[in-house]
Amino acid sequence: MSDTAIIAQTRPQSAARAALLLQSFRAQWIFFVIPVLYMATTAWLLRDMPEAKVAPVRAIVWSMITLTIPAGLIAIFFFRIGQYVLVLKPESPSRQMIADIRGVFRNPAVLFTGWPVLLAMVLFNKSMLELKPMIPLLNPFSWDTTLAEWDRTLHFGYNPWELLQPLLAHDGVTFAVNNFYNFWFVALFGSFMWFGFASRMSVNRTQFFLAYMLAWWVGGGLLAVAFSSAGPVYYGNLGLTPDPFAPLMAYLYDVDARLPIWALDTQQLLWDGYTGKSMPIGISAFPSLHNASALIFALATWKLSRGLGIAFGIYVVIIFLGSVHLGWHYAVDGYAGLAIAAISWWIAGIVARWYHARPEVTKLNEGLASI
Repeated sequence: MSDTAIIAQTRPQSAARAALLLQSFRAQWIFFVIPVLYMATTAWLLRDMPEAKVAPVRAIVWSMITLTIPAGLIAIFFFRIGQYVLVLKPESPSRQMIADIRGVFRNPAVLFTGWPVLLAMVLFNKSMLELKPMIPLLNPFSWDTTLAEWDRTLHFGYNPWELLQPLLAHDGVTFAVNNFYNFWFVALFGSFMWFGFASRMSVNRTQFFLAYMLAWWVGGGLLAVAFSSAGPVYYGNLGLTPDPFAPLMAYLYDVDARLPIWALDTQQLLWDGYTGKSMPIGISAFPSLHNASALIFALATWKLSRGLGIAFGIYVVIIFLGSVHLGWHYAVDGYAGLAIAAISWWIAGIVARWYHARPEVTKLNEGLASI
């Protein structure tokens, strides 16, 4: 075949794929609704805040390229191995993995489905990064004492961390809990990549992203401002006395002398941002979006595989215990986060089923299957 013939054949194919990409953006409008609402509420809340800073889109995109996507790909690798072990059980896992990787690079449909969601998440993260550092200025931390009291009321007069000490207060256990807690970021990035860059639209994929964004907008945005709180680790730093969490933090620092407890470094980094020693990142305890997100991971993976769903269900428990044991959250933060996740998942399911009954979604899936 001559070069002219190849060019003539390639041009219609490129035009068709460009049209399909445009169709994908139009059909996936659903993922831009909450980011736009989040941007609107953030702009309204910060309207009289001269200290508010704009999160640069370029930096967010660069962070996704250098951190989110690579970490997500690594997470998917291990996620796929879990599928091999628990579900697929291929004769040769290595050959199956190679075939999977080749299939991804040879299938442009994953890019056509993924780019719209990636752009929606850029807008979503922009709003989150602009609002979270401003929470203590919008509404100074004032709920910590109340949340601590609620904890003691619900747990028969005990602070929840005290009830967990016999189970978790061992160097190796605390070290492991800290590692599992940090793994949350890998699970987050992996979920984004797995569901975002799928080869077709599915109800589960749509429900996952809508539930995640709804939980963070309502819980991590609106409720976090209304119930502004710093968390047990900062209770004493806020000048609240007596500090019922001082023995817990003393225990964690004691373990850190023998095994690294990275939560302590992160907690100090956040406090330095709050006190102006470094760039503010944002502190917010109620509700716990670590717990909320973990439950959404479990609900979404349950639909993919019962085994993986159970594994993530166990992870939900570990995240809840770790959020209390590491001093990040009051137990009521976790309860509220789990409730918000469940409600968000339910609402997102209703919307996702309605959305997937629309003809443009069916047409998009047909177009994706044809390439």
